[in-house]
Amino acid sequence: MSGTTDRAITIHPQVQFLRASIAAVVEELRELLYRWFILTCQERPLLLERYAALFGELEHTLQTETLRAWKAQRVCELVSLYVRRGEPITPQLLERICQFVERESRRFSDPPPQSSVPTACVADGAENPSTRTKQCVQLYRELVKKLHPDREGDPQLFALYWNVVQDAYGRGDVERLRAIYGIVCIEAHYRAGACDTLQTLERIHRRLLYRLDYEQRRLARMQHQEPFSFAALLEDPHWIAARRAQLLEAIERRRRAAELAAAELMRWGAHDWEEQLQSAKADAVRDDVFQEEFFKHAYFSMQA
Repeated sequence: MSGTTDRAITIHPQVQFLRASIAAVVEELRELLYRWFILTCQERPLLLERYAALFGELEHTLQTETLRAWKAQRVCELVSLYVRRGEPITPQLLERICQFVERESRRFSDPPPQSSVPTACVADGAENPSTRTKQCVQLYRELVKKLHPDREGDPQLFALYWNVVQDAYGRGDVERLRAIYGIVCIEAHYRAGACDTLQTLERIHRRLLYRLDYEQRRLARMQHQEPFSFAALLEDPHWIAARRAQLLEAIERRRRAAELAAAELMRWGAHDWEEQLQSAKADAVRDDVFQEEFFKHAYFSMQA
């Protein structure tokens, strides 16, 4: 009887090692994900706010001048097709060209489509909830079950994430809820059961190490990208002055490009192109209205 009991409670040394290693890697991964969460959800907004206070007006001007230069150059490009063929630039043709350019420019100037998710996640009984909203509700429920003290939640995790979860849920911020879920509920994806075999534990361990390596590389890559790459520079007056000069130079280049295109258009008789462009209705022409012109007269004619 005693021998049977001894055999039942004997655990293979490799199993003991893997269980301890899995627990250690899970904790290391949790800390890594927490660092990623702090960087993206707390530090990045502050850095972007600081950058906007310093350069927001110049960045906006650069965007405006870049779009203006692109429109002028695009109108010039299309007008040149007809000029090379010896055709007159009539007001009707110029209007059609400007309408097409205005339609093309939508991909630069239009805001991204609005999400169908309301500002707050809807209640359980809402009719036809979107997939995004359902994910928001589902993540919120899982996080509440994991965090709430009445459900034996971890006090440390509760202190760190409870208020953040409530705020994210109220805003319908499913991305932030996903990030917190990935941290708080990580054990659910790498749970080692009491009866798991050595092979199963080795598989879980490999998956964890792969995930840890991936997250380490992702975090390192993000820290070398804007706005984190210039975090320390935002307090450096020399860098701030150099950045302002760089933006002003870029703005001036865009303005010169627009002026050169405008001069060409004036030389070709398209005197009121800018007024036409400002009053152009993007919906008045199809997306492919000039496709035949390009293929017939811009490419194949040059091959002849």
